[in-house]
Amino acid sequence: MTKAVHSRICPFCESSCGLRIEVDTVTGELTRISGDPDHPGSRGFLCPKSQAIAGLRRDPDRLRMPLLRKGNEFHEIGWDEALDRAAAGLKAVVAKHGKQCLGFYSGNPSASIAGLNIGIGALLGAMPAVYSNAGAIDCFPRFLVDSYLYGNLGHIPVPDIEHTDFFLIFGGNPMVSNGSMLGAPNMPARLRALRERGAKLIVIDPRRTATAEIADDHFALRPGTDALLAMAMIETLFAEDLVDLGRLKSKIAGLDELCASVAPYGADRVAPLVRISADRIRQLARDFAAAKSAVAYARVGTNCQSFGTLAIWMVDCLNILTGNLDEPGGALFPTGILPQMLDMPYVGEQPPHGRWHSRVSGAPELGGTMPAHVMWEEIETPGPRQIRAMVIAAGNPVLSHPNADRISAALGQLDYLVAVDIYLNETTRHADIILPPMDHLKRSEFTMIYGNWMVESIGCYSAPIYPREAGDRDDFEILTELAARYADQPLASFTANYAENYVARITANLPRYPPGLSPAAALEMASGDNVPEKIYDVMLRGGPFGDGFGSHQDGLSLDLLKGNPSGVNYGPMTAGRFPDAIDTPDGRLQLAAPIFVDDLVRLEAAIAAGEFDTRFSLINRRHLRSNNSWAHNLPNLVKGPRRFTALINPVDALELGVTDGDMVRLRSRVGEISLPAEISDSVPSGVVSVPHGWSGKDPMVRLRVAQSIDAANVNVLSDDRQFDRPSGGAAFNGVPIEVSRL
Repeated sequence: MTKAVHSRICPFCESSCGLRIEVDTVTGELTRISGDPDHPGSRGFLCPKSQAIAGLRRDPDRLRMPLLRKGNEFHEIGWDEALDRAAAGLKAVVAKHGKQCLGFYSGNPSASIAGLNIGIGALLGAMPAVYSNAGAIDCFPRFLVDSYLYGNLGHIPVPDIEHTDFFLIFGGNPMVSNGSMLGAPNMPARLRALRERGAKLIVIDPRRTATAEIADDHFALRPGTDALLAMAMIETLFAEDLVDLGRLKSKIAGLDELCASVAPYGADRVAPLVRISADRIRQLARDFAAAKSAVAYARVGTNCQSFGTLAIWMVDCLNILTGNLDEPGGALFPTGILPQMLDMPYVGEQPPHGRWHSRVSGAPELGGTMPAHVMWEEIETPGPRQIRAMVIAAGNPVLSHPNADRISAALGQLDYLVAVDIYLNETTRHADIILPPMDHLKRSEFTMIYGNWMVESIGCYSAPIYPREAGDRDDFEILTELAARYADQPLASFTANYAENYVARITANLPRYPPGLSPAAALEMASGDNVPEKIYDVMLRGGPFGDGFGSHQDGLSLDLLKGNPSGVNYGPMTAGRFPDAIDTPDGRLQLAAPIFVDDLVRLEAAIAAGEFDTRFSLINRRHLRSNNSWAHNLPNLVKGPRRFTALINPVDALELGVTDGDMVRLRSRVGEISLPAEISDSVPSGVVSVPHGWSGKDPMVRLRVAQSIDAANVNVLSDDRQFDRPSGGAAFNGVPIEVSRL
């Protein structure tokens, strides 16, 4: 066999690991996927999810042509007909109900697929819509805290895990997830290296996760109480005079207000609520403060709970109050090869939050995006501006959002739905038209957003491996062709105008962009075989390491990346960006912004109402082989022991009369599911853990492998009334449930 070996970015999570893909040059078959030892970030590491590249290519259920719905059946049609029908269907709804009747939702691939990320703006520009995305369900508390504490939605603190002496993790499992908003490929090796050099690793999580298994200590707190635990730690810092603000002391506002805010939450009061002894809480605070360098990090488990904003606020305050913000070994702010893609600072006195509000519940936008629950109430509630039609791109909210049955019913009420997706799944089965993007390996790839939280300034470009076939379209082409048809404009001029507007919007964030260079001229000078590549080259060349369109001879460009297929590295993130990069109106870190402090009233009400005292609480879990909902149709990722089980503590199992493998019923306010019990001491008494992303048996879904597995959708249980009020973020953890043996 003669083989060709290609370097490729893994597109399935934010670590963006480097792969080597071997292809038989005679048959064209993909024969092997391995780690690229020359990739500067992953250095040969890969996880099982990388094999989905081959699985997706071979999956007979993957859509390769557009589908048209006729009744409850779908039929293949040609691309021109599909795009014409999609645009006409949306325009017909607007003609009947007004231009404010549209909704648009994008899933998490919009963060990893460059063409999809760039194309979203083209569609929104042509057809203004109520917009939400996957970040609204698992990132909003993080973004809200960034907006008010640092003054910029894009200022995301990243743990300096390579140099820290004390790594404290709230609600994260990087041994499985490889980090989230913590771009550090080969996290298992990095965490082992951390331990080997004598640093401490502490995990705070209701479940004993894979990360907790290797940690120095594990605090199994009650689900949904992360904010209380962090407040008790901060109260200890104040009470025992352990606060040390370091060099940022003069750039901090609200210290006294923060002290007063946490005063009622001492360890003695909080201990029974979080189920961790007061002595352990106080000692954890002392150890964190005493470490030469320390960093507290919180991710999905902490974001996705009813008091996610309070928890993220407190975790960041732990770093600030111990002098570990913007210091080596603490929480740093990376410099990516691109400009800060999430850069959204204050404009005058207005943060990037609450600039407009939703029609039904008055929910505030955040960074131009609505909380996810807004989409469904806007569909259900009659009146002017009711959402009557939607576009959903690369998302499956029926599986990924709370109260799944409600969402499925809401989608069924729409007059028209266009889906951009590779599968006929639980969400797209409601669509009138499904537009499938082509195979990953037929398009180029490059990272857009992940540089915001990568521990090193790494750049990679992946060229297409396979040639296009007749009719193939990538995500950018689908969105722009749909937008141009909707706007009744020629595709070429529409796309050119959009590209120029895109460049014009970002030039202020490009430190090496030549003054006076027009967007049209910059795009003309840019390399690239298509519009997304040309936009990418403009950002690279004008970015912090760019060639400045000739002013920095050895600087970065797309051509340079193409000449280094494994990628380039401009070094690790460094300290010292603050205080100059604080974007609040007064240039100070706002430790006690009213939006945070005011939510303590709701917390006190929850404590008084006994909301943390439920007998059983539900938490999610993920597996190393899973990637949210779509990977469950790939045999090489779902093979092996059954994973769709309810983890139940042995004490609870004895009380319920449940043994390993028995079927149990889980019931919440909004729904119920049944699944096998797995008796395990990895969860404490009162906690039940169920994997997310699995589905039930919907006869209209064309996912033969996934549908053959006896599973259910855990988000049938997730309660859409239970969400983080300041941000609107979803709460998947700490959901009250009843458990019974079937």
